[in-house]
Amino acid sequence: MTTNIIKDVEMWYWPEKARSAKYLPTFWVHDTESSHGRYANHAKLITGIDLVKFHGHACDGLFRGIYAMSQALKILFEDGIIDRTDLRFISRNSPCLGDVGAYLTGGRVRFGTQDVLSRPGVWYIIQRISSGVTVEVIEEEGFFPSEIVDKEAQLSNMTDGDEKAQLVTKLKSIQDQWVANSLLTSHPEDHYFAKKVFFNFGEVPYANQGSRTDIIYKEIPE
Repeated sequence: MTTNIIKDVEMWYWPEKARSAKYLPTFWVHDTESSHGRYANHAKLITGIDLVKFHGHACDGLFRGIYAMSQALKILFEDGIIDRTDLRFISRNSPCLGDVGAYLTGGRVRFGTQDVLSRPGVWYIIQRISSGVTVEVIEEEGFFPSEIVDKEAQLSNMTDGDEKAQLVTKLKSIQDQWVANSLLTSHPEDHYFAKKVFFNFGEVPYANQGSRTDIIYKEIPE
């Protein structure tokens, strides 16, 4: 396979409709300043472009995760500054939803702050560890087209190479159309609903968990 290298400044990976989307959320995050450091004095801005670079592509799952996360995090952080040292989350085992969740919350499996549940749909359960306040956010039922869901299932069951190639092309086209014409033209609160819930976070079943040293000294004064 030949890969064409295009100057990053052209942002070929960022959809045209996303560039002018009025309601696409952005996020301010607060982190520590070093591997054994205190809280930084300033916040950082995260945009959809940052998430695409981390995840690998701009897909419907990525944008749905961004929209959902925006609704949950604004309940946990009323001042709009997300503390990525103080969160853990659960989603279904989706590459897209998991990556959005990890990037925006700082939750990772290896630190016991990211887990999955076998539950369909777009949703997150996010907890602010220090306070125990927990928020669940879900996507409105029926917002994501059943046609896309059906084609995704059809693709996973196909064996013919030519037909599968055609369906991969068709599927991406209708996914992109839905993102451009339905998701990006809507407000996050129109289709993603968040509320405080009680949820008992158990231990993440990962034997190689380590200590996250970049946050354990965050409160030490200068």
